[in-house]
Amino acid sequence: MNALSFILAIVAGGLGAGLRYGATVALPPKKEGFPLAIFIVNVVGSFLIGVFTALLINTVLSTELGFILVAGFCGGFTTMSTFAVESVERMQSGKWVIAGLNIIGSTAAGLLAVGAGYVISGGPLSS
Repeated sequence: MNALSFILAIVAGGLGAGLRYGATVALPPKKEGFPLAIFIVNVVGSFLIGVFTALLINTVLSTELGFILVAGFCGGFTTMSTFAVESVERMQSGKWVIAGLNIIGSTAAGLLAVGAGYVISGGPLSS
């Protein structure tokens, strides 16, 4: 990886974080409700990681561009830490069902989204 790729990954990460911020402004989280913005962001980001991974495997994307898109953009866009904080906040306020739906739903939807992005983009189903 060269210096330009590193700088582009930083810029892409900033773009991803900016889009995540935009999602939380468009769908502001309510302290006790379902954290929809971060759920959507993480599922969309998971789908994109599946797409980019398949394109990397099929050598449609270079390793450098894959790093910029996956570690940079998707790394800035998706957020495990906010997902965890929002889940804990629901638990602390006694909203156990919402916390459970967020934890199970985000995990399941994220895995399905990665798989869908991977398959749709031509990723091999077995090695």
